[in-house]
Amino acid sequence: MLVVLDANVFVSAAIQRGASYRIVESWLTGAADFKVVMCPTLLDEIRDVLTTRPRLRKWISLETATLFVDTIGTLVDLVEDPTEIHTETRDPEDDYLIALARANDVEFIISGDNDLLEWGVQQPPVVTPSQFEQRFRTA
Repeated sequence: MLVVLDANVFVSAAIQRGASYRIVESWLTGAADFKVVMCPTLLDEIRDVLTTRPRLRKWISLETATLFVDTIGTLVDLVEDPTEIHTETRDPEDDYLIALARANDVEFIISGDNDLLEWGVQQPPVVTPSQFEQRFRTA
């Protein structure tokens, strides 16, 4: 199964031990039954948030954040940035994730972003980390 993990899932995984952490940990360790598709724009967004925001230093050091992002970059299925991006959500900055997911036939977008979660079309479906984790526990 292919999925897109939104930047907020990786950031959450880096700084707290909830569903996002468990999903990312299972993927990083190879225990997951899914692959993560990512484009350079998404990887850059994760890098930007984790390495340039001083308020995150109370949860993750700059060195650990850099190592985390570098590890993601080596393990992810890195594909080209989507070229055709249509306005689909309330936040046009989220629309590239939809284009990325559709271009790569992913099964789910996993996100905590309400603009994606409340998106009317849901093709592919957008689920929270907790919802995605629950699907795997019962599958």
